[in-house]
Amino acid sequence: MNGEVLYERIQTEEHPLIFLDYYIITENISADYCDLKCYGIKIQKTAIYEGGGKIVESKQINNVFYRYDDVLEFIKRIILRRTEPVRLREVVENYIVESIDKAKESA
Repeated sequence: MNGEVLYERIQTEEHPLIFLDYYIITENISADYCDLKCYGIKIQKTAIYEGGGKIVESKQINNVFYRYDDVLEFIKRIILRRTEPVRLREVVENYIVESIDKAKESA
């Protein structure tokens, strides 16, 4: 099953009304041979202005995580920091570097 699931929506501002939506993206790697899945992240920022104007900004990075626990840990971290779409790539890169450093220390 491939798809995106809204994990959490937070409101950051009132004027304009700004929402940040955090999604977990699930993709099957090979459904014919195994049930292996990989996970990505999507952040969507929606600004709604008085008078009816609306701006939507979105960033998505697929296939970053291969364990559901890892994607949950990551999404909770970016929600806590209220990460916006424009910073998603930078935050993912930093997380990967941190994970590699932790793995080296424990090896």
